[in-house]
Amino acid sequence: MDFNIQKIIIDEFKSIKVQNPAYSIRAYAKKLNIPVSALSNFLNGKRSITRKMALKIIPKLNIAPDIKTKLLFKQFKSDDDSKQTLTLDYFATISDWYYFAILSLAETDNFKATPKWVAKRLNIPLKTAEHAISILIKLRMLEMDASGSYFPTGIQFKTPTDIASHCLKKHTLQTLELAKKSLVNDPIEKRDFSTTTMAINPGNLPEAKKMIAQFRKKLSNKLELGDKKEVYKLSIQLFPLSRNTDE
Repeated sequence: MDFNIQKIIIDEFKSIKVQNPAYSIRAYAKKLNIPVSALSNFLNGKRSITRKMALKIIPKLNIAPDIKTKLLFKQFKSDDDSKQTLTLDYFATISDWYYFAILSLAETDNFKATPKWVAKRLNIPLKTAEHAISILIKLRMLEMDASGSYFPTGIQFKTPTDIASHCLKKHTLQTLELAKKSLVNDPIEKRDFSTTTMAINPGNLPEAKKMIAQFRKKLSNKLELGDKKEVYKLSIQLFPLSRNTDE
């Protein structure tokens, strides 16, 4: 089996056309739930398929489930080394939580890049949604296709870590506040909050951070499979409760 997703799409479209010569690119794009212009570029080799686009397309292909799994985890496995690290100045512009939430929302089914729709889905003010969408477009984190619809570029971003920064602290504080609201307002079947209190060897913290990062990637790959309908935020807190008496 050839694990080239672009070739699989081309072959499947040709196969359908053999059985039904009237079958159009528009019909196939509707089946895959992607813009017609994007599919046309894929078929013509003018545009490569990003990992995020593949995660959306693969579940809708007429291939065996085990092949779908291999495609997702072999060819498009997330790798932190392939992500672009945002500079602090760049991140400061989009450090509010809703910027990345909008980018993730853009991957869900039936996304509408209108401030009113985004504001309602994320429960943010209309003016906030208007401003955030305009910034994401200016930064080219959202792009427009031929039909006038916006979609994420597919570029993976990561923020600087282990750096004392006001904008990073603000983003983390916002995340904690969102988690607090979810704990109070969301039904238990839609969330998972758990804690572990332990006595540790602080020398193991660097390895612990690596393990947490690996877990985040693995869980993201799993949750992104299939149709995307909602945006979730994963927040793992590991922090000291005790303090050295000299501090």
